[in-house]
Amino acid sequence: MFNLTFPVFVFGSLIALLLGALVHLIAGGKLLRLIFCMLFSWIGFWSGNYLGTRFNLEFLRYGQVSYGAAILAAAILSIFGYWISGENTPASE
Repeated sequence: MFNLTFPVFVFGSLIALLLGALVHLIAGGKLLRLIFCMLFSWIGFWSGNYLGTRFNLEFLRYGQVSYGAAILAAAILSIFGYWISGENTPASE
């Protein structure tokens, strides 16, 4: 299916994790929220890469990775992970 080498996988995963950390840096939160942002960003990056390759999206494609679709999906899923982390409920007094 894919012809990803190990260095490409590591570099793509690094980009995904940095994007998740960036969402957490902007939005704030505790450790659980950071973990959710980074995990969902990683899942979104590789699923976006798969969809970009599957549907032949050439937006920011470089080498074996479709960075445009991957970064877009990673950002969307990272924000979703931020929302689903459960820390967005108001504090009861």
